Amino acid sequence: MGTGIVNTLLFDLPWQSTHAAFRGIGCAFLLLDMVLFAAFTFLTLLRYYLSPRIFVAMLHHETHSLFLGTIPMGLITIVSGIASTGEEYGLKTLNAALVLYWFTVGLSCMTAFGVPFIMFTQHKHAAETMTAAWLLPIVPLITAASVGSTMCKLLVAEDRLGYAMVTLVASYLCAGIGMLLAAAIIVLYLQRLVLHHLPPREVIVSSWLPVGPIGQGGYALIELGIVANDLFPRYAALHSQQQPYLALIAPSLLGTAVLIGLLLWGLGIWFAFLAVVSIAAQFRESGGKGKEGGTKTAVFNMGWWAFTFPLGSLTLLTFSLARIFDSIFFKVCSTIMTGAVTLLWVIVFVPTCLGFIRGTLFAAPCLQALPREYVEKLAPAEGGVPLRKAEKRAKAGA
Repeated sequence: MGTGIVNTLLFDLPWQSTHAAFRGIGCAFLLLDMVLFAAFTFLTLLRYYLSPRIFVAMLHHETHSLFLGTIPMGLITIVSGIASTGEEYGLKTLNAALVLYWFTVGLSCMTAFGVPFIMFTQHKHAAETMTAAWLLPIVPLITAASVGSTMCKLLVAEDRLGYAMVTLVASYLCAGIGMLLAAAIIVLYLQRLVLHHLPPREVIVSSWLPVGPIGQGGYALIELGIVANDLFPRYAALHSQQQPYLALIAPSLLGTAVLIGLLLWGLGIWFAFLAVVSIAAQFRESGGKGKEGGTKTAVFNMGWWAFTFPLGSLTLLTFSLARIFDSIFFKVCSTIMTGAVTLLWVIVFVPTCLGFIRGTLFAAPCLQALPREYVEKLAPAEGGVPLRKAEKRAKAGA
């Protein structure tokens, strides 16, 4: 997700004179994203094939299972990159991107419908332990809606209006499910902050996660409104007897989307500010002394990737507002935000590589739910990590 969003942002920069250079860099990020996704998909499938009980334990873990939503979100950034790159260089990749798109929509529905049901029936959650990670199973549908707008634009350009209409309606349905559920979860998250204060230092980076659905949702609505404004009159002209009113609806969809987009951009800035000051407060506290006299330190973990994708989503909304208003303010903001996301990607990618090489990066908190003798058998298959070290890392991840 964090790597793919950089590719998308570099392709959308508003300054035409810099497009060739930055889109070339964006293609490199797209290739890296494909390699990472393919490698970790293979490793994940192999792991669960060799140890099926880990998959069941993961589903029953209150935190680990939430990250299933990152799988379709990671894939959808690749779909967006394939479609954009194909359009840029004249490659006939639209059909391949569409196949992957509908596959991703299916995965997004599985996480958005399945994971919350497991939360309702199998997990034990509490208000004081809630984090913004509850959004992760829901956000893929919003991301699918935003990428659906890209698919629709390419289909309209090829005069495949019927297919574009189906994709547009499906994208609106995805946005409706994802955005409304995300709004409900954000309300619960605000209540958690008021009543139980900030999340613990180990998961404070999750404070960035509400920015993701806010930015993606506003971006999706505006881009879908732009597509509707182009598609509906043309579709109505072909079906004037059945749908004579479509051309009248389109301007309202776009106007409403722009209004909601502006409101969501302001809300996204507020949540981004909240995330910055929350992390700064926790990091400032981490420089002090613990109860035992030891120094508190902010230990790197995979959650730090939450720095990249949510801010990138808000940047996409800023791009849309810049195009709609032809505003130098939003253009400059989107460029600065793109630079910030790219810099954050470098800051997080380097320790990720170091942790991967050292074998200290990945924690499996769900292993605590398995019998000890079963975990002992898995220790060699889990990279030769001694059981006591694996348990320590699992507790840290939890």
